[in-house]
Formats: sequence, C-alpha cells, structure tokens
Amino acid sequence: MVNDSHEDTYRAADDRRFAEFDRRDFLKASGVAGAAGLTGFAGCMGGGGDDTLTFGAIHLLSGFAAVYGESAQLGYEMAREEINENGGIDGSEIGEIVYRDSEGDGPTGVEAARSLVQEENVDGLLGLDSSGVALSVAPVIEQLQTPFMITHAATPFATATEGENAVGNDYVFRDGVNLAQNVYGSAVTASDTDATTWTTIGPNYAFGTQTWDYFKAFTQGMDLGYEYLDDATAYPELGASDFTPYINKVLNADPDGVITSLWGGDLITFINQAKNSNFFERIDNVLMTVGAATDVLRPMGNNMPDGLQAGTRYWFDAPDTEANNTFVENFRDRNDGRYPSYNAQNAYTALYLYKNAIEGAGSTNADDIIDQWDGMQYNAPVGEFTINSQSNQAVLPAVWGTTSYSEERGITLLDPVERIDAPADELRSLLEGTDLPAGV
Repeated sequence: MVNDSHEDTYRAADDRRFAEFDRRDFLKASGVAGAAGLTGFAGCMGGGGDDTLTFGAIHLLSGFAAVYGESAQLGYEMAREEINENGGIDGSEIGEIVYRDSEGDGPTGVEAARSLVQEENVDGLLGLDSSGVALSVAPVIEQLQTPFMITHAATPFATATEGENAVGNDYVFRDGVNLAQNVYGSAVTASDTDATTWTTIGPNYAFGTQTWDYFKAFTQGMDLGYEYLDDATAYPELGASDFTPYINKVLNADPDGVITSLWGGDLITFINQAKNSNFFERIDNVLMTVGAATDVLRPMGNNMPDGLQAGTRYWFDAPDTEANNTFVENFRDRNDGRYPSYNAQNAYTALYLYKNAIEGAGSTNADDIIDQWDGMQYNAPVGEFTINSQSNQAVLPAVWGTTSYSEERGITLLDPVERIDAPADELRSLLEGTDLPAGV
C-alpha cells in the first residue's frame, strides 16, 4: 500500500526496525550505566604502556544494506592497521574493534551500545547507519557517558540539542555530512534547473520524511517559488521488493522534478524498476541525495542512468589533495581496486579523531575526549573540517554532480562534480521559523 503522508514525529515509521527506546526502560535496566564509561580508564595513557585500546562499532551488518557496514569495516581496519604500524595511540595499540549489528532496529542498537560499554569495556563508540536507530541510541549514550562518533546516520536531530525532537548531547558527535548539509546541496542544485513542481520518493522512516521537509524548507528559504506535490509523495518500506505503485504514484502526478532519498539496495531496486517505466525519460529533473554512494555505483555498473543529479557525503576524486589521494590509493591497493565509499572514509577518519583526542588529552577519560573534539580542526581525506562547538557536527560541504559512466574506470563518475559549501550560519538562517534544526 502506498503511503499518502508521513508521521508527524521524526521517529521511525516502522516500529519493528526503528522503534523509539523509552528512557525509563533504560533506567530500570541500568541505573548506574554511567559508571561503565571511559572514566574508569583515565590515566592509562601517556606512558606508552602495554595496555591496548578497544573500540566498539555499531553498523548494519545484515539485510538489504549490509554493504554499508562492510564498507565501514574496511575503513576502520585500514585506520587501525595504519595507526598500529605508526606507534599506536600514545604508545598503545588498538587491539580490537568489536562490531555489533544494529539490524536497522532501534532497541537492538541500544542494546548493542550498552553491551559494548558495560560488557566489552570499549574505549569509545563509533558507527550507526540509520537515522531511526540514531534517534534511539543518542539519548542512551548520554546515560552511558561514553563518546560516540556517528559515521553515517545523517539526521540533524541526533546532534541538535534544541527542539521537541532533538536528542543531541555532549557525548554524541558526527564526522560525516548530515542530512541538512546534503539537502542544502540538493536545493542549490535544484535552483539551477527550470523545474517548478516537485515531489519525493524516499524510505518510510526519519531519513526519507526529513529529506522532503528539509528540501521544502531550504527551497522556500531561497524564494524559489516551487509548488510541492505533497499528495504525490511516496514512502516505500525499507527492503521493499516492488516499487511499482510508488513509481506510478509519482509519475501520475507529472512533476517537473523528483528528489529521492532512497539508498543502498532500495535505490538499486528502484532505479532498475524505474527504468522499466521510463521514469527517467518522463521526469526531467531527478535528484538522488545519496545516489553517488560507491556502494550503489559499484553494483550498478553501467546500468546507472547518465545525466542524473546525484549527491554523496564523500567523493573519491574530490578534493584533489595529498590526504585524499593517498587514502584512495592505499584503500584501492588493499581492496582489489575498489573505490572507497563515504562510509569507509567516515569510519577511517573517526578512528583517527579518537587518536587525536586521546593523544591531545593524554587520557581515555570520556570528558577529556569530548573536550578535545569540541571545536577540533582536522585534515581528513574528505577535506579540512572543524567540529562545530554548538552542535558537535563536522562542518563539511555537500558533494553533488552529474552521473556519467566511465568505461575506462568501470564505474559511474560525477562529471562535473561540485563541492557546495554549507556554512552553519547559512543553514540556520534558511531554516529560521521552522521546527527543523540545522544540526550544525
């Protein structure tokens, strides 16, 4: 059945996958969870002793989007090996990264975080692929008093601290482009088209519904004069096998432009079925917010249509810097020529952010780590960025470009590709008067 509207709340629409975790349930189950944070390890660093460090990463490791968790693992393990080969973190090696499968489910993600801190005694947390899961996990991280660097889940509400649905707190950070930054890039891209009527097709949970809300807010703030076909919005469930009713619903509305936030296996399925309906010939302007993820482009091969506008949170050809070129070369050498995805880059960078923070503080104390991350400047493969002190969010550009398959390189490229600056003040200004936080 096609959904005609989305939930008013930004919690996940699918209770099984992305159910909100009740904080009272957490407190009943773990009244002293905060004591299991990093504070117990204070002082073990700084002397180059025999202690090893352990980190915990929570990702989608099964199901339709398991490739995202796999890509993150490639990034983590590459960083771990590099760090250990170059003296570790303040003389201590990273002994293990303990992985947990969120299964795309909020309570499962919460349980994974609790287990990693209370049972595995990890020295820090990383990961999350789903906005719905992030909304459930973030409040629990505050109770666990353990730093968490989100590497993928993009909802601005996970780092925002103001507003009814905001769950950000001192312990939750993000090193990747968030949804507001990415969708701001889509609004700038849309402004260069002649489309005036728009609708969306996206996953039926926070990421999909928020993408549409932010797109409308940004384009309204830019005074583009668009008409938004809310009655034609389509939100298939995650892992849907038949997108035909959603495709037909959008086509029947005859919009000039469509923004889609489908991702992973769902985006691949949608594109293949949409081609059968001549979707891309009938819709003049299609914006895919994460369509340039290499985890999509690689399996699509030359089946990705040319001429679409696609976004991503990191592009292996940009920026053209020593840090990025070295990362891409080393990653491809390790992985049979495979190009790194944004999930791999974000995971790789996150482990180095822990290294910088722990060495800067001389300790693994949780509060020392988050103090170091507050306002930290870092030169990553994705480019130089600052972690905003107000939101704990990395200030990064949106990356957008036009799809064009390269026979020589065997993958669809963005040609041209543009890194669109998304300053925090600009995003906040355009969202003023709405209930949508910039999260940056």
